Amino acid sequence: MIRVQHSLPGRLRLRISILRHNPLLGERLNAGLLTLDGGVRVRINPACGALIVTWQPDRLRREEIEASLHALLGTPIPAAHPSPRRIACRACRQGVGSTRQAAVGRRSWLWRLLGFALLTGYLCVILVREHLLKRPLAGGAMSLTGGVALIAAVPLLRDAWYETTVEKRFTLHQFLAFSLLLAIGFGEAATAFEIIYVLTGGRLLERFVAERSRRAIRDMLALSIKDAWVLVDGSELRVPVAEILPGMLVVVRTGEKIPVDGRVEDGQAEVSEAVITGRAEPVLKNRDDMVYAGSYLEQGVLRVRAASVGEHTYLARIAALVDQALDDKAPLQERADLLATRLLRLGSLMTLGTFVLTRSLTRAFTVMLIMSCPCSTVLAASTAVSAAIYTAARRQMLIKGGAALEQVGQASIWCFDKTGTLTTGAPEVAEVVADDPRALLHWAGSAEWHNPHALAHAIVAHAQALEIELQEHSKSEHLLGHGVKAEVDGRQVLLGNARLLAEAGIDSRPLAAAADRLRARGLTLVYLALDGVLQGVIGIRHQLRSGTRETIARLRAAGVEHLVLISGDERGVAEGLSRELGLDACHADLLPEDKATVVRQLRAESGGAIVMIGDGVNDALALSEADVGIAMGAGGSEVAVEVADIALADSDIGKLFALRQLSRITLRTADQNYALAVGTDLIGIGFGALGRLSPTMGGLIHILHTLGILANSSRLLRVDPSSTWDV
Repeated sequence: MIRVQHSLPGRLRLRISILRHNPLLGERLNAGLLTLDGGVRVRINPACGALIVTWQPDRLRREEIEASLHALLGTPIPAAHPSPRRIACRACRQGVGSTRQAAVGRRSWLWRLLGFALLTGYLCVILVREHLLKRPLAGGAMSLTGGVALIAAVPLLRDAWYETTVEKRFTLHQFLAFSLLLAIGFGEAATAFEIIYVLTGGRLLERFVAERSRRAIRDMLALSIKDAWVLVDGSELRVPVAEILPGMLVVVRTGEKIPVDGRVEDGQAEVSEAVITGRAEPVLKNRDDMVYAGSYLEQGVLRVRAASVGEHTYLARIAALVDQALDDKAPLQERADLLATRLLRLGSLMTLGTFVLTRSLTRAFTVMLIMSCPCSTVLAASTAVSAAIYTAARRQMLIKGGAALEQVGQASIWCFDKTGTLTTGAPEVAEVVADDPRALLHWAGSAEWHNPHALAHAIVAHAQALEIELQEHSKSEHLLGHGVKAEVDGRQVLLGNARLLAEAGIDSRPLAAAADRLRARGLTLVYLALDGVLQGVIGIRHQLRSGTRETIARLRAAGVEHLVLISGDERGVAEGLSRELGLDACHADLLPEDKATVVRQLRAESGGAIVMIGDGVNDALALSEADVGIAMGAGGSEVAVEVADIALADSDIGKLFALRQLSRITLRTADQNYALAVGTDLIGIGFGALGRLSPTMGGLIHILHTLGILANSSRLLRVDPSSTWDV
């Protein structure tokens, strides 16, 4: 079965069932796609059957990619647009179907917990009888303990049989299953039970941590709306949210959640977008403003023309993408699998070696039991990654898989977009050059008072912040591309760029030195002349996002070697901001495809991983090209958020440092887990080979180091990465 997860210009993600655990097919797909000429890059995750293909849209069409995949797989690629009536996102499923699925999920967990509770009770019986009462239980294959161990091992035996007969490969499951059956056959059923108990508990805890992470994401992104009011022929009808279609007019009142993405067609209201942007303060929404599903209408009434519904809403798509995160295996986890495989081979050799050197079947059997369960080695990475993803989700950092989590802490090059990432997009007055700055702001603010232009808002806001009294202008003329000509208190005010002054015959050279200095800072210049006499110049810039300087400094102190600005802004503005922040390089005046080219060049030159941070549609290609793409804020482009590997639900730039630190802490925790798992195994092998360790005690080793690994990984559930420096 082939399913299109999502499709964007230059990027296609497929879920292919036959690709799961099939590295040969993966190699064939990779080799076949790389023969296409168009900057093709292929990422394959055989653990979950995921195939991600990126290419340069100007050199290659999606149809050519699909044709190549069709030839390689023998199956056509389905359409990328599912029915709008089907709601697939776990976070936003509505109606009876989702209720039934939730009930099935709860029953499944209930049975798992009940089964593990019974196993725990029986383990307590074994420990009490053998170690306290000194009355060991029968350990043969026909004993009660042997029967319980066999029943508990059924899932393991099933996996081992499938991998042997269908996949025809040797893994941990076969080695472990063989060891357990051998232990029961040798009368060591209690030891076999201890090992299968640890394996069952580890799997259950791993599922619990993963489900807890998903639940945190669902809670953060949940829509939880069953019905909504739709305006039809002047009447309001109550309909299930799942039946709302694009184009319908939805009415939302005070105290209700907005059920769709859409544009306000009528009304005015204060809307809390905390779930979207993280901002605590409500936002005033008017006609033509965009609103998003999941936002809460605090006061007012809105009529919203639905644009995206169901699984196509911004919130639902984010939830669905992040919900896949725990299915994607990071390189860290793949290394854990490789280490476990090597330990299996080593265990086989050491078991045979122990028997050859000691001629003791008991010692060889003890060594085999110790090495037969490197599940703790696998848990070393998976539990750390799952706990870290949960911790990030609680802090509104949505990590779409362990690979992104690992690489964001290892990348030495970080690239930033400017507007919307380092700056907020709202302009502010940075400096006023004049003999009397307050008088200049009085005339400028009065002339711009009713001008809707963003620069005008910045000037008026700055004057009001300084408590400068403004006057109504009697005349005001907006000169497109030049500025404003106004009459205030009987005096003529010219406010605009140098071209405006030149056309009015006003010499701006007296302020040439100041203007050059302001331009060097990347500021936009606005001159003011009063009755034909030059009064001064105002330098305006986009507001620097709160915490930007601190985050840049912390990233550099934490080991990021190269900080780069990649912007579509004009060169002077971008270079001024780059110098102000102390960045290492600046690439300005770029089109979207140029940004992606810069990212590719940086990777080719450095050979290391690259992080790209952006928020707009023009950043999407660069985000997909980077090893880790981070989308800043859910208020930005949903295309950028979908393409990115990590999405910040708000625009707190400080979370970039927190992400890097969380990654480093996770890697360190996994390394500690590896050391604990391998170290205890090697110590146990030594004692077992010397005859100082019984088979039963060999089985207890697994319990001890598995509990140690789980306890160590659980520390990630409480860590605050934004305040952690020593990593």
